[in-house]
Amino acid sequence: MSESFWLVINLLRKLPSWAIALTLSVFLALAVIAANLIHASLSSRDIVLEDSPGTLLYVSAYSGFTDEWDLYEGQQSAKIVDEQLELRVTSPQTATWSSARPRFRDFDMRVATTAQDGPIDNAMGVVFHVQDNEDDACDMPAVILCAIDQHIPLAGAALRQIIDMTETESHFAFLISSDGYYSLWKSEAGKTRLLSAWIASRHIKQGLDATNTIRVVARDSSYRFFINGAQVALCLPDDASATSTFVAGDCVDGTMQEVYHDDSFDSGKLGLIAQSTATGGGGVVVRFDNLLVFSPAEPNDEDAKL
Repeated sequence: MSESFWLVINLLRKLPSWAIALTLSVFLALAVIAANLIHASLSSRDIVLEDSPGTLLYVSAYSGFTDEWDLYEGQQSAKIVDEQLELRVTSPQTATWSSARPRFRDFDMRVATTAQDGPIDNAMGVVFHVQDNEDDACDMPAVILCAIDQHIPLAGAALRQIIDMTETESHFAFLISSDGYYSLWKSEAGKTRLLSAWIASRHIKQGLDATNTIRVVARDSSYRFFINGAQVALCLPDDASATSTFVAGDCVDGTMQEVYHDDSFDSGKLGLIAQSTATGGGGVVVRFDNLLVFSPAEPNDEDAKL
């Protein structure tokens, strides 16, 4: 070893124990500060993926680059199985989801989803324009806690309870069910609201092992939704603060609209979600495959109708 190293060791040996402890504490503090500065620098590199209309922005077949997705084990899990993203929900009336690292503003997202097990009274679909703590900066007291929160979600959740912190993720969610229904939701600052009630659709392939393709197109704060290539309309209440109600084929105190307008979130992450219901119960297992994200085509482009 170098002479400088041994010189430092000999100096430390001559110091009293309290001085050694103080020196090590200073070195540790400097290391934590440096690590947080590096983390802040890396976080600032997050950019929104965008390009000319029709350009493929992102693809995930789950056979590689899995570090871009939130994966975790437990009663609720997100993992790669047979080159597909599998979400498992054990408890009733519970949701689990996984988001990818890239962020998007305008997008044309398409993914294939299949319920593998559990009740057909379930929910599965996509979350989009996700606003989480990683979009800007880590909100944990130290970068090492940020790493735990990111890579070990259950441990991160426990840490947040210990230091009295709560998740405030916001996002939209477009869901379908294996018994043939679809709906739109919005979560903001921890509060979730039903934007468009569950509506039955002949375009949904029902039952377990039936694969459905979900597509969401976002452009200039406007959103359109497709199931197996067919655009579906939403039941939006006349009063924006009211709850959507759809009964016997009628949108009560609202109108059926093919486009939803909302400028709450101008960009965010995309993700996939599975959910159990109170009536159906737990045991929901859903797999997702062939996620594609394009830059949306021009409104008059024929591809936008597919």
